[in-house]
Amino acid sequence: MLKNVRSELGDLGWLIRMATLAAVAGAIYRELRLPPDERTWHGRLLGYVPYDFRLPTPRRVIEAFWNPKSTRLFHDQPFGVGWVVNVPAALALIGGLRRRGETTRPAPRARPTRPARTRTSKTAGA
Repeated sequence: MLKNVRSELGDLGWLIRMATLAAVAGAIYRELRLPPDERTWHGRLLGYVPYDFRLPTPRRVIEAFWNPKSTRLFHDQPFGVGWVVNVPAALALIGGLRRRGETTRPAPRARPTRPARTRTSKTAGA
């Protein structure tokens, strides 16, 4: 059974590598079909998959991986094809799932308030 799982995971890995390679080849082919002065080396493949082959700047890398102002979980890859995970959004999502998954215990009932007892002193002679 373990051999079958490894084989299936190996097949899945091969499929992912081939899809990535096809996306990179498609993006390069798309850019090379354009005249040299119109090539931007960034855009979207098939209108969906982002690609960017420009030299990444530190600012673009940081904004892709660490952008706490954005609620988007996935951002465009700063270099290459595909998406990257926005870490603050992922942490917020995990924190929200943890809060939602916690068992909610009902609040303890407040004890009913009783009127305070007053001690009456017994008077001698009454």
